[in-house]
Amino acid sequence: MNGPELYREYRRLIEKLADERRPSEVSLRTLRALLQEFQDTAAALETSTAAYVCDELAEQFEHEALRSTSKHRRDVLLAAVKAFDGMTFPIFKA
Repeated sequence: MNGPELYREYRRLIEKLADERRPSEVSLRTLRALLQEFQDTAAALETSTAAYVCDELAEQFEHEALRSTSKHRRDVLLAAVKAFDGMTFPIFKA
């Protein structure tokens, strides 16, 4: 999966999760699993590409969270932002 595909896929998955009507604990647990899957997939990319995708997702979700009137959506999106901001990737060696 390349950078743009990774961005589109995880943006879709996280937005869907944020829009579901579930208890927050369930959504945040599911989000952690999605983010781990994202990090594992992104680790196969070059470090700069993975970091760029994280930055773009974090920026997009932050804007969406700030505009949201739903507490659940805002909580899920801001948790994603925090996770993306804290992700690091090993130096890619070809």
